[in-house]
Amino acid sequence: MTLLTTILGLLAAATEGPVGGGFWMPRQASTAADVVDSIFFFILWISVFFFVLIVALMVLFVIKYRRREGHESAKTATHNTALELTWTIIPLILVIIIFYVGLRGYVGMIQEPRNAYEVWVTGQRWSWTFEHDNGAVQTNVLTVPAGRPVKLKMTSTDVIHSFYIPDFRKKQDVVPGRYTYLWFEAPEPGQYQLFCAEYCGTQHSQMAGIIEVTAADEFDDVIAQKANWIDEYADEDLPRAGLRLYPRCQSCHTLDGSPLQGPSFRETHRLWGQKRIFADGSETVVDENYVRNSILNPGAQIVMNYPNVMPTFQGQLKEREIRALIEFIRKLDEVVDEQGGPRE
Repeated sequence: MTLLTTILGLLAAATEGPVGGGFWMPRQASTAADVVDSIFFFILWISVFFFVLIVALMVLFVIKYRRREGHESAKTATHNTALELTWTIIPLILVIIIFYVGLRGYVGMIQEPRNAYEVWVTGQRWSWTFEHDNGAVQTNVLTVPAGRPVKLKMTSTDVIHSFYIPDFRKKQDVVPGRYTYLWFEAPEPGQYQLFCAEYCGTQHSQMAGIIEVTAADEFDDVIAQKANWIDEYADEDLPRAGLRLYPRCQSCHTLDGSPLQGPSFRETHRLWGQKRIFADGSETVVDENYVRNSILNPGAQIVMNYPNVMPTFQGQLKEREIRALIEFIRKLDEVVDEQGGPRE
């Protein structure tokens, strides 16, 4: 396969831009990107070659064998063994080569190394949640080490999503009720875009995130800090800690009064202490118990005119983080302005 690998590399180099990005592709930021791009350009150039060849022959034959006055039509050939073998054997060989290199690349992309760093991923409308083994939980930002394989174990709480990192050439469906897997290795530190590539509802375009690749010698300290960041806040600062947690809520709850899939944390008036009327006709006052129950058991009390789509955060938030969100909502006017931005 040395000759074939060389051919693939030359074809890719002829069209591909630098590793930082090019005309055809985004930058190559994982160990799998070069393999995917090489196969893509191999198939592309085969297609270009035969397109040009067929169109050129078609134009040539149209001109050369056009109908002319005074000339009788030649008898149409019905069989040519050499020609038929040629246009059968050559495409067959090319298809076998494409199948082989494609299968070889695919197997390499689904078989993760044994020393992979593992992360649990939950997709939900319309955000990504990442859970590390040390207890760190991130939303829409995934921090991973550079130069080390990373395995993602993924599931969905509602509908089918698709985890897609263009710079890594990696994409995998995320399905409710089961686990799917994806692995990658990013050699260099940097930030890379993450998207949901499966239409999942009205806020589908907002279901994006960042893969944050950290230098290997710094990763352990960084992820340990992310696991214990809430402890850095004093009790009086918990509302601002809640503002830091708010991105986990922002796909459904706004801060400026505008409704999404869920009610805004600030409607036409201050939310805290006001009555909530539920779909079953019952009502309650917005207080610590109501907010806590809404976080851990959101299906128990559905606000009137809103769907029951919020997933539970049971087991995803520490007790102090729940308190931070409660204090954030209680003191919302002290933390954010009327447009939903943080106060200075």
